[in-house]
Amino acid sequence: MCRVVRCVTIIAIAIGIPLQSVAQPSQAGAPTIKSSTELVLVPAVVQDKSGAAITDLKREDFLLKQDGKPQSITVFEQVNPDSSPVRRSDGSPQTFSNFGPRSGEYHRLIIIVLDFANTPYADQANARKELLKFLSDVAERGQPMCLFALTRYGLSLLQNFTDDPKVLAAALREAPSHNAPLIHEPQTVPGEFGPELGFLERIIRANLQGESRMDSLVTKAAASVTSRALRQIATAFRGMPGRKSLIWASSGFPFSISSPAHDICEPGCPDRDAYDHLWRMMNDAQIAIYSVDLRAASLSTAQNPGGVRPSEMGDTDFDSDTEARWKREDSSNTLRLFAENTGGKAFLGGADLIRAFREATQDDSSYYMLGYYLTRNTKPGWHSISVTTVRKGVRLRFRNGLLVTRDASQPSARSDMQLAVTSPFDFVGMPVSVTLSGQKPDKSAGKTRVQFDLVMPPSFASVDEADQNHMIVDIAAVARNLKGEVAAELYQRIDSHLKADGLEQIQNNGMTYRNGLSLPAGEYRVRFIVRDSLGNRMGSVAAPVTVAP
Repeated sequence: MCRVVRCVTIIAIAIGIPLQSVAQPSQAGAPTIKSSTELVLVPAVVQDKSGAAITDLKREDFLLKQDGKPQSITVFEQVNPDSSPVRRSDGSPQTFSNFGPRSGEYHRLIIIVLDFANTPYADQANARKELLKFLSDVAERGQPMCLFALTRYGLSLLQNFTDDPKVLAAALREAPSHNAPLIHEPQTVPGEFGPELGFLERIIRANLQGESRMDSLVTKAAASVTSRALRQIATAFRGMPGRKSLIWASSGFPFSISSPAHDICEPGCPDRDAYDHLWRMMNDAQIAIYSVDLRAASLSTAQNPGGVRPSEMGDTDFDSDTEARWKREDSSNTLRLFAENTGGKAFLGGADLIRAFREATQDDSSYYMLGYYLTRNTKPGWHSISVTTVRKGVRLRFRNGLLVTRDASQPSARSDMQLAVTSPFDFVGMPVSVTLSGQKPDKSAGKTRVQFDLVMPPSFASVDEADQNHMIVDIAAVARNLKGEVAAELYQRIDSHLKADGLEQIQNNGMTYRNGLSLPAGEYRVRFIVRDSLGNRMGSVAAPVTVAP
């Protein structure tokens, strides 16, 4: 649940840290988080039967329910997001910034992830071909999109946001193939070998059983890589207003919605909390997942009537055929639930990938933002959400649930900032820029001190006025050489109760943090991170640094 906080502007105040006050352009007023209740935002896409957005509905035309009970819609807005790409600020040659929009601005943001870690190589080739065709021939200009690849090594940025799909297509053509995915297509034993070869069938099935147990370890690794990537995306865009579309092109998430028997899946099956937490992070960031199934064909329920799990078949022998079929069906269910629980859509079966990509990029052209306040006595757990309208014959898309946790604390600073440090892209939850202000000899022999000014504009952080104007801001700078090794780093927490005159000052100014890193001669990439602990938002920006011998 949210603490009593009020988003305000911050200025450097004399609290014993290297800060300097600078003037910043004013922005629209930041939202206020009220009392001890939580505001639940529910973006709702409303379309007619042809898929065109319906834009003339009013607040009274909607009925929003939680757990079947009507809620008072206290926030209502029809959103027509800006289709122009959000660009980095222009500045001096030594100034770098992320592309956080000004407060109150809504921008269309479409994030495409090609999941090579969980997709067999055969499916990867077809996915590349279909996505290239979509970007080259079908996708329209003016839809800001970025392209990522998920591999066994994590998330990598192929192309940052651009409104020209052909630029994305060029980046995809240059991307290397990944012929060693973490997840392989399940092996099955088709049919029966006959009585004379029964011993061979038993040997093959025994080998498949051993391979399956090894695959469970691989599944656990894939789940870790996938979970980290989803957390990075959710944390990176949290704080940016409006709905964002995440197109996850994959052969399946490595999370089991209905875990089978212990001897089949352990230790590869994550518990329910793993994906519950991811759904909450996506909903908090207002990211709708569009699951695009890259498998050539879906599992036929005729092969496994009713979706029966292997542990329910009544046969104590390990049945690799049944397990493989069950895994495919369970994967489809997981793709569907990740989409439904975040307000997106699942495209299963891999029959028409181009149509799936096209529909997923068009959903957020216009939508309604609905909001209500959660009551204080809401019990922890998963709560259903439904949205209906008085208009007949419409199609609605919205997040269908809300997760309330017992732990009201925010994610740890160390966990959050480590995500940003290792991310291949800037976090844009808050605007931030850095100016490399010079170099001078360091006290340490053979090193140079690289000076920097980290600038945050008004409204970048939160102050708890009920707790003596409490402000908590975490700042980090990490320099890595061309091998990816950490050459220098600093972390600092600004934990202060602002005085009355300081609070008055911060209403018109931002904050500049001035410090430096000691580096030997070489080339580096330095990532700068700012985290608003009370508001649970982060901004980060990377800058290249060269230190001469």
